[in-house]
Amino acid sequence: MNKGRKNKKTKDMLAIILAGGKGERLHPLTIHRAKPAVPFGGKYRIIDFTLSNCINSGIRKIAVLTQYKSLSLNRHLALGWEHLLNPELDEFIISVPPQKRVAERWYEGTADAVYQNIYFIEKEAPAYLLILSGDHVYKMDYSEMFRFHLSKGAVGTIAAIEMDREKASSFGVIEVDEKSRIIGFKEKPKKPKSMPGSPNHALVSMGVYLFNTQDVLSELMSDALRSTAHDFGRNIIPGMIETKKLFAYNFKDENKKKAKYWRDVGAIDG
Repeated sequence: MNKGRKNKKTKDMLAIILAGGKGERLHPLTIHRAKPAVPFGGKYRIIDFTLSNCINSGIRKIAVLTQYKSLSLNRHLALGWEHLLNPELDEFIISVPPQKRVAERWYEGTADAVYQNIYFIEKEAPAYLLILSGDHVYKMDYSEMFRFHLSKGAVGTIAAIEMDREKASSFGVIEVDEKSRIIGFKEKPKKPKSMPGSPNHALVSMGVYLFNTQDVLSELMSDALRSTAHDFGRNIIPGMIETKKLFAYNFKDENKKKAKYWRDVGAIDG
């Protein structure tokens, strides 16, 4: 496996992988394990795609937030991944169970999962926070997205991919201006907005979020005080685009194939 390059930029970044999903539509595969721990190809797990992307992008601080039936996932991380990095160099891949530091409850949404780990994030003090899903299948160099983020002077950047408009209602749909700045975001709209000049396609979020840490933590703390779904797609991103510079990064598939490949693993039939 290519272990990527660690540089000053990625050294200032903490990756948080959301890996607590039940995966009810993947039953019976998820009866005894979380969705990111579902096996494929023998010894591999779905989360390995995201972990490989991190390592090959030079990211050396990775926290995996677990919750639902995490024993299988914890074992896989311990045996297959944790030895790849050097703790003496402040490198790590760690499994983080619910801490309940800020509330005596389980995670109530993607934003709440990150918020409930705010103590850990502030202790690590990264300049940038990369938030990822542990149940998506794709190959991506996050350092390219990071360079885009810096070039735009962005507060937040969302990886995006073009999709047939008829399929886009299952995802967060992004509206951008001519400079790729996000001017609209709607989670799972019934009638997705089409892309300018491409009426049959929509621009959808891949669930890959890169933020300046202090900006997103401030938004998470404000959201925690409100009665919301505590979800990045439904609450955090729509709230931030009103006052902050958020941009959409056009996904570059590292497989170099003509058709870009990204899948949110939702059901057994794919």
